[in-house]
Amino acid sequence: MPSPASILLLTQGHAGDRLGAHLAPALRQRFPERELVGLGGDGMAAQGVRLLARTDTASAMGYSGLLPALPKILRSIQRAAAATRRELPACVIAVDVWQPLQALHRAAPHLKPLPHVCYLPPGPNFIGPSRVHTAVSRAFGAIITPFPHQERLFREAGGNVHLAGHTGLLASRARYMPLPAEARENILALLPGSRALEIHYSLDVQHAAAEQIRERHPELVPVVCCADEGVARIVQRRFPKLQTSRDAREVLARARFGLICSGTAVLEAAVLGCPGVVTYHGSPLQRWEWNTFHVDKLARLRAAGVASPYVALPNIIAGEELYPERLDAAAGAIADSALTELAADPLQKRLSLDRVRDTLSWRDAGAVVAEQVERLLAAQ
Repeated sequence: MPSPASILLLTQGHAGDRLGAHLAPALRQRFPERELVGLGGDGMAAQGVRLLARTDTASAMGYSGLLPALPKILRSIQRAAAATRRELPACVIAVDVWQPLQALHRAAPHLKPLPHVCYLPPGPNFIGPSRVHTAVSRAFGAIITPFPHQERLFREAGGNVHLAGHTGLLASRARYMPLPAEARENILALLPGSRALEIHYSLDVQHAAAEQIRERHPELVPVVCCADEGVARIVQRRFPKLQTSRDAREVLARARFGLICSGTAVLEAAVLGCPGVVTYHGSPLQRWEWNTFHVDKLARLRAAGVASPYVALPNIIAGEELYPERLDAAAGAIADSALTELAADPLQKRLSLDRVRDTLSWRDAGAVVAEQVERLLAAQ
């Protein structure tokens, strides 16, 4: 008797691999007879997911960041297409991916008719209805998000949408106890990002800003949070005197302040009670791309009430700038914002961050995803 068809998980980048790894146990518990296969990395493999291709290092920001990663992404898509052609899965779970899924459908049209579940849909910076909400609602049988504003927008677009926690935040909440505002340690957390380009262009600026901050606050000790050993080696080679940590969440749960590369790390900082400044530094090519293709479009979306005036997720959720956004800014501007924030009332700042935490859904994401997969399979 043939085995039941597998469940396919699609992820991209180190963060996607971690998200997929957190979903795997609940899926395995709900579907013990079905194999989990996917695109991911070591995190998913450690949770029993059979990898069809590695995509944990295939992550990019913008078209210019995509070009160096494109050969690896295309190879992964082709391997997934070939593997699923031989053994068709029962359903597809897209974890924080949208455009790569569209590319996979072109290479593997046999996957498109299958039931699809979307965990962490695109457009978290959208606060008004858009074509993205309509397209995603049509493409997926179920959509799961931790953000109430996304739940509302996808529901209004006709999507079958459900609230559930962000698996990374759920893991942080379960493992780490954030120190109270008055008991935070004299740590200045530096999070330059996880992608090679982010490290290359962000680390020097964050380090220079940290040195300027320490002129006023010499008690603060910079600690660079490294996504993997490769990042740690880069930091140690360029700044051998800097402390490093592979556990960013543990550092954020204790740190008094952070300089944080824009992304999910800012939301983790908010949940773990760490104030800070949001930074981002791209390559000259990325800056050209941003100014040429994105600035005017984003301005139109903001003027139409579709896109938030903010970039950092805590700011989008709160509707105010809890974390000053100093994107592509010089070290001096970042340090000035940090010094202003460090002079503010830490208890009031913590209350604001706690309100962000309380806005999010904390339902078990793996269980909700598994429920929706079961519902879609039963409806076939």
